[in-house]
Amino acid sequence: MPKNVAIRQLLDCSEQEFWDRIFRCEEFNQYLYEGLGFEYELEEWDAETGYRRAKVCPAQQMPRAVARVLGERFSYVEEGTLDRLTGNYRFVVIPSTSAGRIRVQGTVSIVAVSPEQCERLVTLEIGADVLGLGRLIETYFAATTRAQYAKNAALVNDYLAGLR
Repeated sequence: MPKNVAIRQLLDCSEQEFWDRIFRCEEFNQYLYEGLGFEYELEEWDAETGYRRAKVCPAQQMPRAVARVLGERFSYVEEGTLDRLTGNYRFVVIPSTSAGRIRVQGTVSIVAVSPEQCERLVTLEIGADVLGLGRLIETYFAATTRAQYAKNAALVNDYLAGLR
C-alpha cells in the first residue's frame, strides 16, 4: 500500500511571488539544488503550457538495502505541469532504476496567508513494489522528501531575503 505524505510550509512571499520568483525562476532552482547538494539539470520548460522536466541526482547516502535496488548512482526525472487555472503543479518522479516498480506522484499548491506570506502544501503518493523492500523504500523516500522540503523552505526564505 503506497505511503501518502503531506508537507505544509510557511514561505516569506506572496502566492504570486512564489510562482514568479521561485517556481519559474531557473536562477533560484540552481541556487536550491546547489544548496541541497544535488546535481540538477533543467531538460525542458515550456512557459506557455506550464510543462517542466528536470533531472536530479541526490547526494545523500542511502541505506544499503535501498542502494542495492536503486544503484549507487541513483537519479530521477521530475516531470510536471503547472495548471494556471487551479494554481497547482502536478508532477511525477521517474527513477533512473526500477521505474516500473517505484511510483512517486504529487501536487504542489500555494495558499495566500497574508500579503507577505503563503503556505506551500506538497502532497505525495509514494509506492514501491519491490519484494521484501517496498516498505523500506517507501519509508526512506518519505523521510528524505520531508527533510529535503524542510531545507527547501529555508532556502526559499533565504533566497527571497537576499532579493529584498
